[in-house]
Amino acid sequence: MLPTIKNGEWLQVEKLDAASKAKLARGDILVFKYPNNPAKGYIKRLIGLPGDTVEIRAPEVWVNGTKLSEPYVDPRMNQAPMSEAPVTVPAHSYYLLGDNRDNSSDSRSWGFVSEELLIARVVK
Repeated sequence: MLPTIKNGEWLQVEKLDAASKAKLARGDILVFKYPNNPAKGYIKRLIGLPGDTVEIRAPEVWVNGTKLSEPYVDPRMNQAPMSEAPVTVPAHSYYLLGDNRDNSSDSRSWGFVSEELLIARVVK
């Protein structure tokens, strides 16, 4: 999550329940169980909410046909020319990306994150 979160940095989080999950917003940083191994915890930024259409036109992210403003992404860490076809986020799922796009394992490689895997929202 560089440059937003540095390795070893302590974070303050708010545990998520049904009510707080309903209030999640694009741009929130979430702690969740890694979909391919729920024993591992991951931290990524919420990009797509249920029903959103997310498309990556390298290096830009577009949500519902609008270019996403991402001041948290350092252009030096987002140079890979990879684009992704539009995907629609299913109900009760989320599309999450790391801020260090060139070196991030995220929804581009392992897909959507199911609502039941969400643990907390970072409040820093």
